[in-house]
Amino acid sequence: MKRIAIVLLITLLAGMIVSCSAENAASPDIAQIRSICDLATLECYYHNVAKSTKDKSSGLAGFGEVEREFWIEYEGVVKIGIDMSQVIMDVHNTTVTVTLPEAKVLEIGIANDSWNESSYIHSGDSWFNKNKITAEDQKNAIADAQTKMKETAEGNTQLLEQARSRAQKLIENYIKKLGDLSGVEYEIKWIYANTNIQ
Repeated sequence: MKRIAIVLLITLLAGMIVSCSAENAASPDIAQIRSICDLATLECYYHNVAKSTKDKSSGLAGFGEVEREFWIEYEGVVKIGIDMSQVIMDVHNTTVTVTLPEAKVLEIGIANDSWNESSYIHSGDSWFNKNKITAEDQKNAIADAQTKMKETAEGNTQLLEQARSRAQKLIENYIKKLGDLSGVEYEIKWIYANTNIQ
């Protein structure tokens, strides 16, 4: 009788330990997934040239002015990734379903130190020319060049797919490592939002 009580007690304790470890097993976390997506962002650098022509004014206002051309060379930066807020994860037992949105251009900018005195080239100045190239002219030319750079990146489907694949691989590695640490083998199902891939 004493032996049966001990066996029952050991069985009960083993069951409690197993259930406690199952409850304490780490499961995939959407906050971690979103951090991973942030890390998966691609940075692409483009040698960019902002070109513009400043026409002379018409009529009497254009007296003493000539048409001016200028261009500015610099490195533009495009960040491509997936919108972290649109990543959805559903964990059901050991099945993890992750919905990934399409990759897109997240941000555009100018690389630090890529623009200096020698980057700016313009048609010659003369003492009688009143058609000066202003900071506003330069700003507008760069804004146009940045818009074109963004459109080029958005049209590069291979680059966009590479960004999403990179995010997917990092998420998959995270879930598998978490499973290895917890002793759980997760099955991952992928849903690709806004595409026909599945």
